[in-house]
Amino acid sequence: MKMFETVENWALHAFADGELEGEDKKAVEKLLLENEEARKALAAIIYQKSELHKAFDGTLEELIPASLLTAAYGRPSMRILPYLVAACAIGLFLIGGSVGWLAGQNNVNSGQILTASLAQRALIAHANYSAEPRHAVEVAASDKVHLQAWLSKRVGSDFTIPDLQSDGYTLLGGRLLAESNAPAGQLMYENADKQRMTIFFSANTDGKLADLKLENKDKLVTCFWRDAKLAMAVTADMSNDQMKALGSSIFAQVEGKHGVYER
Repeated sequence: MKMFETVENWALHAFADGELEGEDKKAVEKLLLENEEARKALAAIIYQKSELHKAFDGTLEELIPASLLTAAYGRPSMRILPYLVAACAIGLFLIGGSVGWLAGQNNVNSGQILTASLAQRALIAHANYSAEPRHAVEVAASDKVHLQAWLSKRVGSDFTIPDLQSDGYTLLGGRLLAESNAPAGQLMYENADKQRMTIFFSANTDGKLADLKLENKDKLVTCFWRDAKLAMAVTADMSNDQMKALGSSIFAQVEGKHGVYER
């Protein structure tokens, strides 16, 4: 039996919706870090949710044409009209959710990343794409100018791709990642030993600031922080001390100042 089949499908949907807690959440996070098929299955769920929101969110805000209400019920009174509109909107929402659930059963290979904490999202994205031998990035480093402009536009904030040659890392390229509520970007680097490191970034939608912090998951470590515009995370297979040095170097380039690690 495939590993991810031991986790019931509802758990993947609940995880994508941010509804799992405690041991259930930890079990799914562990599975996603270790199993590519599970990541692809969850990616399909997130992708379908995103597409359904794009297609139907605007519809939920539209008023039902009076001609349709009249045809269905006769001329509605002003007293019941708001309730009819609300009922139809709720119906559309439930239909959309059902379609998303059914669509999520298909194992679509997409580039979507689940909704979780910043560090978790970065760790999962790194595990998913750093192992790719030929398709690790969508846009190669040879087209760096386009890559920077494209990801800055899609994420919604200007972003300068760090030059990490002095740290021993060469840019391979990057890709766009879609979360449940907004796009994210991933840059991938490689050192002389063919070890890969990624930088994950997305818009800091809640505006909360956070100093540098480390989080470990098995052999991987991620260094993450939030500034006024972006939430960022650097992930690689290295020691905490090595990541602190690398994270500080990247932070200094991106933020233009020295970073402070949270205690």
